[in-house]
Amino acid sequence: MLENKAENFEEYKKERYEKLELEFLKKSGEMLNKNFSANRKNFIDNLRKAISDALKFQTDEKKICAYISISFLNTSMFDFQETESNSSLFQIDFYNADWFYGESWSRSRFSADFLLEHWQKFIFQALDENYFVRSKISTVEIKSLFWETLDKLIYIYTCQAKYFANLIEYSDEFDELKKAENFYITCGTYLDWSERIFGILPEIDLLNLDANEETTFRPVKNKIYRGKEFSDLNLRNCYFEDCLFDRFTFSDLILADAHFLRCRFTNSKFLNVKCPGADFFECSFRDCEFENCTSEPTSVDANEYFANLRLYHCSLLNVNFTDCDFNNMNMLDCIEKNLEG
Repeated sequence: MLENKAENFEEYKKERYEKLELEFLKKSGEMLNKNFSANRKNFIDNLRKAISDALKFQTDEKKICAYISISFLNTSMFDFQETESNSSLFQIDFYNADWFYGESWSRSRFSADFLLEHWQKFIFQALDENYFVRSKISTVEIKSLFWETLDKLIYIYTCQAKYFANLIEYSDEFDELKKAENFYITCGTYLDWSERIFGILPEIDLLNLDANEETTFRPVKNKIYRGKEFSDLNLRNCYFEDCLFDRFTFSDLILADAHFLRCRFTNSKFLNVKCPGADFFECSFRDCEFENCTSEPTSVDANEYFANLRLYHCSLLNVNFTDCDFNNMNMLDCIEKNLEG
């Protein structure tokens, strides 16, 4: 308990609320990590069901899906009771390419209560009148802070969901869904904000881009790059498979959550590359240099959660590291020889 009760809203917010919020978000994040497998199953099961329902509209009305929006409904938390459970909801909306909120052509909902394990305790503590002067600070003022706290919680979940949303691609329902050429799944809060957590886009020539061409979520397969350079590009969530990079330079790139499968890198350079969440599977590096590269999540976004940089079943021969920060890196069954730095 505070030695003296807060007598104004700003004092209460700084000395009481912000500390409670930090602890709530920490515990909720730990809970989500602990329940990762269950959250993954819940997400995929509900998304498959929503797609199954949407397929009926596609059959009858020839609808095309460009976006699947998964959004938390703030209206499902219309009142904040410290003594009763709230029935919170996610809404799944299907949109064509002319996305406009409220005009989805198919809609489903599923419970979001799994996110709120620590919510009741949090709001009980936040509204505890032992910590503020009731005549000077109203509970309405305090409750106004809850919306931003919920936003932060949903953002934490969104950061987790991006690591299993791709699994929907392996379902029969998703395979049957008629999708636009550029297709995305987003997650966020309804009528407010959203983040792309999965995408299927056509392959493009990353060496010869059109102005303002989208470069994230692109597949790159069976390409041979010799003596070329990717420079100043955002290649988040791109998928590189069976590619050869010889005498190639990766310069000033964002490779966050990018995937490399069976790729070979020879006599190549990585300069000023940001790669939190990236993974390399069955790749080989020979006579390569890494300079001023990092897997630190804050290098891309101060608030976003990223998995560790991962190298699985890779070989590294004569690789030099200069001024790199790869503290957030996992290596499994890798062959290493003559590494420097």
